[in-house]
Amino acid sequence: MFDPKGRKVPCVGVSIGIERIFSILEHRMKASGEKVRMTETQVMVATPQKHLLSARLKLISELWDAGIKAEMMYRKDPKLLKQLQYCEDMGIPLVAIIGEQELRDGVVKLRDVATREEVDIPREQLAAEIRRRLVP
Repeated sequence: MFDPKGRKVPCVGVSIGIERIFSILEHRMKASGEKVRMTETQVMVATPQKHLLSARLKLISELWDAGIKAEMMYRKDPKLLKQLQYCEDMGIPLVAIIGEQELRDGVVKLRDVATREEVDIPREQLAAEIRRRLVP
């Protein structure tokens, strides 16, 4: 079957059933109540108002330059609730919210997704504060 000339070819095969292993691990995680992170993203950049795509892009670029794993929704004007729900679903621990008021004040609202606590951080100190919060 494996040789086109019809000669017998000795072979050995092994299967570990990787899907079964993942199924068992998922079941154990659900039973223990532990949340599985679906991404390595550390911070989600979000905006509460429309027409702030350029502000999101500028902030995410600053975070990437600082070595922070950040992402944003790629829709032009996503709703804030949808952005926060995405963070909860994917296990992203922090949200950097930038709105018109934050732009005027030169701050970024940093939200802890688990506790829903929000703090205004000066923009130039944002990367350092994110690193401080992510250290276990």
